[in-house]
Amino acid sequence: MAPMNAKEIYEQALNTQRSVASFMLRLTQDLWQDENGEPRVQWRGHINHVQGEAEKTFTDFADALAFIQDQLTELTLNAIPGGAPMEQEKVLKESFKLWEQFASSYSSMMFEAMEKSIQQSQAIREQMDQAVGQALKGWQAPISSAGDASELIDTLKSMQEQLEQLTKKVEKLEKAASTKK
Repeated sequence: MAPMNAKEIYEQALNTQRSVASFMLRLTQDLWQDENGEPRVQWRGHINHVQGEAEKTFTDFADALAFIQDQLTELTLNAIPGGAPMEQEKVLKESFKLWEQFASSYSSMMFEAMEKSIQQSQAIREQMDQAVGQALKGWQAPISSAGDASELIDTLKSMQEQLEQLTKKVEKLEKAASTKK
C-alpha cells in the first residue's frame, strides 16, 4: 500500500465521522463498623453522560460500565446514516472490541485502585501514630502500645491535675504580689 499524499489524507478526514462521548463519574466511600466492631466499606457512585441528559446511580461498578456501554451503543447506532442493519452490525462489532479489552482489565484495575487506597490509609495511620508517639514522648508520657489507652488516660488526668495545682499556686502568688504593692 502506497503512502497517502496530503490530498488523500484531507479527503479521508472529510469522510471520517467523529463523535465524542464524555462521562463524569463521582464515587463516594462510606466507612463504618458493623455490630461486631468489624470495619466495613461501601462505594456508591453517580455517572452522567455529559453530552446527553442520561445519568445513573450505582453501588456495583458493573452497572456504571453497562450504562457507558448503552450510551456508546446508542451513539454508534445514531451515527450510521439510514440505519442499514448490516452496516450497524459491523460497526457495533468494531465498537465492542473496546469493551472486550476494557472488561477483561477493569476488575484488576479496580482492585489495584482499592489496594492503593488501603495502603495510603495505612500509611496515614502510621504517620498519625508516629506523631502522637512523638508528642507524648515530648510530654514524657509513658506509652507502650497503641492499645494501652487506659495508661494514656491516667497520664493525661495526672497532667491535668498538676496543671490545675500550678494554676492555683500562680493565682496565690499573683494575689500575694498585688497586696504587697
